[in-house]
Amino acid sequence: MISLIDTHAHYNSADLENLNNEIISINSNKVISNIINVGIDYGISKDAIDISLNNSKFYSTIGVHSLKEGSIEVLNYLCDNCDLRRVVAIGETGIDTNGNVDEQIKKLIASIILANKMKLPVIIHSNTTKNFNIDANKLCIEIIKKCKPQYGFVFHCFQPNLEDLNEILKLGGYISIGPMILKKNAKKSLDVVRNVSINSLLIETDYPYLTKNHDEDLFNIFNKVCLLKNMNKYCMEDYLNENAKRLFYKMK
Repeated sequence: MISLIDTHAHYNSADLENLNNEIISINSNKVISNIINVGIDYGISKDAIDISLNNSKFYSTIGVHSLKEGSIEVLNYLCDNCDLRRVVAIGETGIDTNGNVDEQIKKLIASIILANKMKLPVIIHSNTTKNFNIDANKLCIEIIKKCKPQYGFVFHCFQPNLEDLNEILKLGGYISIGPMILKKNAKKSLDVVRNVSINSLLIETDYPYLTKNHDEDLFNIFNKVCLLKNMNKYCMEDYLNENAKRLFYKMK
């Protein structure tokens, strides 16, 4: 039976009304082997840590999202005062043109510095609003070139652009593909999957933001990737799970 790692989801009391029931359901679900539960502010990062320490399917990250209030100092506090055995990354962090880009640049750089100190990879959020004069992907790439994440990075729910894809791969980064490839107008995202190196590809759901059907859509994403890459499902399962464990190396 295929069993997959969801490399980016949000299981916490702020986003899920019945969090405990959701966790019980995941713990009994055979399609999902592990979840990387992503922090986006102090409280949610602390939630993610606690959930991972009490549920073997879950790993956690700590981060301050581009559009969330809070400095990286709150993450330093978590690093100094929490059990970090199952924290596998810093983030998500990055650039979102819906917010104050100048402040986000400072936050992204500080997050990379913290990740390098903690010997962890970075999860990058990059979103350019339509008709905005700043390209979030290109800005994140330029920052990464100047302040390199020494333990790797991934662009989560990658906003599709083949030129940016090639730059990210040259820098040793990973690309994470989510529910957008299931949409009818997903041509650019499908082109990314066709062109990305199989060794640099991850899948995710960004649950509950981009899907309300966690296990079903994770499997649908997986099947679509297999089709686009023309690859046997069991081979693809091995590649995707090994990629996740290589980047998020603290996963057992």
